[in-house]
Amino acid sequence: MGNRSIVGNLFILIFSFLTVGCSNQNSDVSSNDISLSTTTSQSTTCNEIKSGESKKDYKDLYKPVFEDYKKIFTTSKDSSAIANLYQKLNATERPINSWSVENAVFQSDKMSYAYADLNKDGVEELLIGVEQSNGDYFISGLYYLVNEKPLLLAEGFVAGHGGARNSMNIYKGGDILELSWSSGTGEGRGVLYHLNSNQQAASKVQEQDIRVPGNKSLHSDFGKTETELMNFKQLDWEKFDDSSSSTILGDKQRAPWNTSKSAKLEAFIKGWGERLGQPNYKKGISGGDVGADNLYTFGDGPSEKMNAEYTDTGLGNAKYRIVERYSNWDKYPDVHSYFFAITDTGEAIVFHSPTTNGGVMYLKPTENTEIQAEFKRLVEEE
Repeated sequence: MGNRSIVGNLFILIFSFLTVGCSNQNSDVSSNDISLSTTTSQSTTCNEIKSGESKKDYKDLYKPVFEDYKKIFTTSKDSSAIANLYQKLNATERPINSWSVENAVFQSDKMSYAYADLNKDGVEELLIGVEQSNGDYFISGLYYLVNEKPLLLAEGFVAGHGGARNSMNIYKGGDILELSWSSGTGEGRGVLYHLNSNQQAASKVQEQDIRVPGNKSLHSDFGKTETELMNFKQLDWEKFDDSSSSTILGDKQRAPWNTSKSAKLEAFIKGWGERLGQPNYKKGISGGDVGADNLYTFGDGPSEKMNAEYTDTGLGNAKYRIVERYSNWDKYPDVHSYFFAITDTGEAIVFHSPTTNGGVMYLKPTENTEIQAEFKRLVEEE
């Protein structure tokens, strides 16, 4: 491909970002330009695809990575839940970018992984990919081993807002070019790494400013050519709900809360509130909702921050997974707010809060046995 063609494709890529916009829920990651794509028409050698027996060993070596992705895939699409999740991911020294986390949460059904010995040293690297509609894969994460411990080397993501973009080119022989730029200005930074043999840390070969689109091929800027790009379409891609994380699929099937239970609780709350002379309970905390990180215990002892998150399914990583919230702020200042939580051990707890000052809310288990019993019944309902 000539330089003129590459520049043209780059312009198309950036123009599409600016005119269409980006969403974490998009099914495809745009990668028209070959300099920003991790797929080509080159064939993959048989040495790059290892046997199933070998992969079992690498699943153990990359176990911290799989554990992080298990947390990601069992997190709801609630912004507070995603923010809380980011603080709990620590598989490698280089933390996964927050946009990578959000992209993965919203595209979990399209995420796969594969192994490839990129530098032909007998040790396989781990690739995390997002399947595209044409069968290609946008590489969102590249992990490698240093002394049998996984490290994150490069990422690919599209920011939901702000224009941040990240992509990588992976070349035959173990060279990886990570590109970071802004869709607004086109300015960014490129870093060329080389994977060393014998599980040694990767070397930084070259680093320089880039512009997308540029006036020449980004390959040649870093001493590379298009023909050196590897093709990942033919790798042995596997879904995360297979043997590496079968518990993820099981957790989704056993989600303790769903839309049917939510509707039943809403009907109960309506009748229950009317019997109490409080007929106007509404979903949410209408007087000023707060994030799950601003919930505190309230009771006899000192107040403590709760390990809580909001979720639609009852699945998550926090101790308290709050699935519903109701309040009657039309009765201000005699306000009652209820938080319906499922703990990490499966226990159903209804918390009550009299808080009206906003910012933070203080919760304690309700003393109303009727509402507690109904929520417990719904959680345990098949």
